[in-house]
Amino acid sequence: MNKPIIAIQKDHQLLTSGRYQSFSARWHELAAQQGITTRAIDIFSNATDGVAQLQDCDAFMYWFAQPPSVSRPARKLIASLAHVSKIRVFPNLNTIWHFDDKIAEFYLLRLAGIPIPKTTVLWSRDQAVEFITTATSYPLVLKLTSGIISRNVELVHNAKAAHRCVQELFGSGMHTLPPPNFPFRWYLKRILEASRILLCRERDEEFHKGYLLFQEFLPGNDFDIRITIIGNRAFAFRRHNRPNDFRASGSGRIDWDPTQIPLDALMLAFKTAKTLKTQSLAVDILRRNGEPVIVEISYYYEGWAVAACPGHWQLQNHFPQPIWVEGSMRPEDAIWSDFIACLDIQ
Repeated sequence: MNKPIIAIQKDHQLLTSGRYQSFSARWHELAAQQGITTRAIDIFSNATDGVAQLQDCDAFMYWFAQPPSVSRPARKLIASLAHVSKIRVFPNLNTIWHFDDKIAEFYLLRLAGIPIPKTTVLWSRDQAVEFITTATSYPLVLKLTSGIISRNVELVHNAKAAHRCVQELFGSGMHTLPPPNFPFRWYLKRILEASRILLCRERDEEFHKGYLLFQEFLPGNDFDIRITIIGNRAFAFRRHNRPNDFRASGSGRIDWDPTQIPLDALMLAFKTAKTLKTQSLAVDILRRNGEPVIVEISYYYEGWAVAACPGHWQLQNHFPQPIWVEGSMRPEDAIWSDFIACLDIQ
């Protein structure tokens, strides 16, 4: 039997925290330590050569981030491999098809029976106008389908503000929400979008138009709980909101104290990952009437924050509750360990 070959696409990502991250470099390092053969590939060389590099490989790994320039080809390749290839893949299709798409996340979690805030997705101007005119639960949380570190998320305080969102999202559309509380913010947005078109400038961002997504506002949450599930492990920390803001993601105000992580939040995260059959899943949890609900999910995250956890919880057979395992662990190491175990080449 030939020695298995794992193809690894290079990733070298500048994170929002200013750090650089490369899971691929670590995977090559771990493979060398364990005598496992890897091949550095480049799916971006061109469409034909990128695929050809995989033909005699047994597995493929790629830790790709949100920008469309990398996520679009990665999604298409992984979806194609899921349909016609026996090559094992990380991340697999279950893990990433909904990545950075809040509407897809909503449909998936709702159909899976996972507790989430009340969410409304509107696909026509008439639907949207009717909804915001009759809504009695302002403020609402407006979300664009894509965006990280709380970008493209804001509070809409009344029907007048909501009508402006309808006008923009069912009108000219946008790449991103303009800065909140900025004078003439929508006028500024139109100038910036027009200048981009006139100057033929490309932006590595999704364009948003023809939909509206509102989520109920959950008051009384001064932080969220970020739990990352990799296999049977849970890494968790709290993220406190920005000053005078309801948003926690990207605040940088992280509390890694494991005693502050409640069991019901951990069990909800484990249940969600098991239900969705994901290899890697980060969930953001808030409280709704005292009960944990999942606000967003993502396969991708900044590894340094997970590695800074002083330990992790682990589900084990015959134990009804997760067991605490002391000591930090890099998420790329956990992913690698699970992946080579499924290949049976340890």
